[in-house]
Amino acid sequence: MGCCCKKRVEETDMSMNIVVNSEHFIDKKDLDEGKKVVSLDDFDILKLIGKGSFSKVYLVKNRLNHKIYSMKKLDKPFIKRTRQEQHIINERILLSKMNYPFLVKLFCCFQDQEHLYFILEFIQGGELFFHLHREIRFDDEKTRFYIAELILVLNFLHNNKVIYRDIKPENILLDLEGHIKLTDFGLSRLCSGINEKVFTICGTPYYIAPEIIENKGYNNSVDWWSLGCLMYEMLNGKPLFNFSSGKIDTNEFKKEIVLPNNFSEEAKDLITKLLNLDPKKRLGSGSNGFNNLKNHKYFENINWDDLENKKIKPPFIPVIDDPLDLKYFDRIFVDEANITKENDDSLNNNNKTIDNYVNFSYLDPTSSSLRNTINLHLEDKK
Repeated sequence: MGCCCKKRVEETDMSMNIVVNSEHFIDKKDLDEGKKVVSLDDFDILKLIGKGSFSKVYLVKNRLNHKIYSMKKLDKPFIKRTRQEQHIINERILLSKMNYPFLVKLFCCFQDQEHLYFILEFIQGGELFFHLHREIRFDDEKTRFYIAELILVLNFLHNNKVIYRDIKPENILLDLEGHIKLTDFGLSRLCSGINEKVFTICGTPYYIAPEIIENKGYNNSVDWWSLGCLMYEMLNGKPLFNFSSGKIDTNEFKKEIVLPNNFSEEAKDLITKLLNLDPKKRLGSGSNGFNNLKNHKYFENINWDDLENKKIKPPFIPVIDDPLDLKYFDRIFVDEANITKENDDSLNNNNKTIDNYVNFSYLDPTSSSLRNTINLHLEDKK
């Protein structure tokens, strides 16, 4: 979401075959018969708040429970043309299966002839990218807090055999209390275990680990490299590696990393260890990697249990005037005219029949308010 000036190297591996547990999924037959439990008609489109290569993100309001959500809309023809089907299914599966304080929550998914839709919690504090761009750089207090929460969420993902593969400021949101929420799992990979090697070349050039480019196989240690790149950018205001053209020169990785004099010695040491070219020696890697990170002197004053339980006050708390306040979102989108299904062609179907995504539709089983809304909706249709 938001202003993204960084280009991704698209993943092309389509070999992963995921068996889906359909316990809480809407049955394909219901879709075929048009018995959609949730549809676009259940939402008022309020604003366009983000845009990607094949997706748009809208601020929406449910017409029955009157709650505000983010709606991510993806274009089926583009997904098929670029062979991104498995990525979308991966994202849908991962978001529906995982529940953690620092992950964005998925409420439901549905589809129509041309689009796939994710209904997600609206994270009103905006992207970390927005705040970093506005402040130019963060001090140690902010950097330490955000990096520490990211360590917790990455450890959670790794324990669940997930490699995230796309750590960057645009994918880190701030909630109303100032805590992070990680979003966008389009490049994530579900692995069989910690020793499984992955060979797909994907990621965002500024943050991509060298072993991904070398195509020799990699594991979840690539996420710790990306975290080191992000930490450098937070403290310096500019990325460590300048791959703005999207082309990656692997010789850049081999050069000695010279860190600015204004970085603290603890910060320098942590970044250097996160950016170790040897994945096995990289801080965070291995069976004891999480503990090694927590015990680094940069985090010596952090109580990790309190951090995970959100008992530590964030260094910045968003100031929100009302539930629709979008001050922390890119003005390029927010200042556009109000979006409706009538004036946004991408929200109108052209009666084209596109491949149905079996088991894509989803309803969060723990969300009582959304389930009540759907029950009401079904009552209305009787």
